[in-house]
Amino acid sequence: GNFTRLLKMVLLKTPKVARRVFVDSDDLRDLGALFGTVSTDTDTLVVLCSQEILLRPWCMGEVSVAYSNEVDVQCILFPGFEFPDDLFIEKYERHVPDATML
Repeated sequence: GNFTRLLKMVLLKTPKVARRVFVDSDDLRDLGALFGTVSTDTDTLVVLCSQEILLRPWCMGEVSVAYSNEVDVQCILFPGFEFPDDLFIEKYERHVPDATML
């Protein structure tokens, strides 16, 4: 929420940021187009790694699409975030049943 908007404001004032800054929760008009936007219109995906990020299937979908399309991914780690272990990844659908909708 607030951190995301502050980050967007800072990026918009950064001369090295030459393209539009897209925040999915603010700028997305068509959820069906989300993964296409990540794969074709994104230079760098910034992932705000909160404790909950791994449990949000659409966010993980964005990250997966970015990696599979060789989009640069940068992570900002928040307190309490832990990278998933192999078991969590293998059993992801148990932790996040909604992931099957992707």
